[in-house]
Amino acid sequence: MKPPGGVRGRAAFETKTALVLARLVSVPENRSGRLAVERVAACIRSGSALRSTNPLYLHGPAGTGKTLLVSALAEQVQSSNSAVMTVPAADFATLSGVQQDAARSDRLLQMEQSDLLIIEDLQHLARAAAETLVGLFDHFTAIRSQIVVTASVGPCHLDLPARLTNRLASGLVVRLEFLQAPSRLAILEERAQRHQLAVSREVLAWLADRLAGGGRQLDGALARLEVLSRTHRGPIDMAAVSDYFQEQLEASRPTVERIVERVSGYFHVHPRQIQSSRRLRQVMLPRQVSMYLARQLTDLSLEQIGRYFGGRDHSTVLYACRKLQKALRHDAMLSGAVCQLRAGLA
Repeated sequence: MKPPGGVRGRAAFETKTALVLARLVSVPENRSGRLAVERVAACIRSGSALRSTNPLYLHGPAGTGKTLLVSALAEQVQSSNSAVMTVPAADFATLSGVQQDAARSDRLLQMEQSDLLIIEDLQHLARAAAETLVGLFDHFTAIRSQIVVTASVGPCHLDLPARLTNRLASGLVVRLEFLQAPSRLAILEERAQRHQLAVSREVLAWLADRLAGGGRQLDGALARLEVLSRTHRGPIDMAAVSDYFQEQLEASRPTVERIVERVSGYFHVHPRQIQSSRRLRQVMLPRQVSMYLARQLTDLSLEQIGRYFGGRDHSTVLYACRKLQKALRHDAMLSGAVCQLRAGLA
């Protein structure tokens, strides 16, 4: 890596780093990610990646802020005239193979010459491309340049060869958590202030309680509030906001039908099998997950949930939910799957 030259250059880089990170609202759910980005930035200032931070592996379901963090890091590094390259993991499918054409070879060479290589959404990496990525990791380790990876799950939960997952797990692995209502409120307040949007804390708190998504959903809500402020006469009150967002909230509210559709797609079973009264072994876990999420995300009673899933009684639903809850405490892969499903339904 090429650190900024001289005391002034390094001081300017540190100032730029502070300004970029200042735009990331500090909340408990992103604190570990912010600290990791700061550590990597410190490595850039020192001129080489430390073994303990290379690669930096940020993982968590959609909406936990992975892209925001790596974008901030990329902006910092670019401000020091260092070379940054961001590549979606799915693109490696076209960069692997025994025979490389000129375009693919040039792309790989460009990656190898980067001071910071960011690979996003590693869960979409094709197994056939794993060795290409192993080679890149070994190259970056040898020259002490930095790789940053984002994914929806941790390294050990990827369906990829051990040669790659072991390298991914050898650096700094950071799990990002879902935003809770207090953190969503803090972010909404900061962004409303930055956009000079005159709206009460009561309105923002109402939105924070009802919008279960991440930063993109919050940005979208603020954009809609700006439109409302231009078209609504007088101050934006709770009645106006409630009416304005009612359709969006209704459309995004989880239903048992949406839950079964998502779970069936994730576990590769047919929705009718999950709803069936038959006790097929390959459907038992997807059915338990569906019941658990239906209880967590909907207002349905245990009796209503049981009727939907093959006419089961409330005690069967309660047993399934408790059994899954216990499994989540001991099975990290299952816990990650349920978190990912819940994020997609929020």
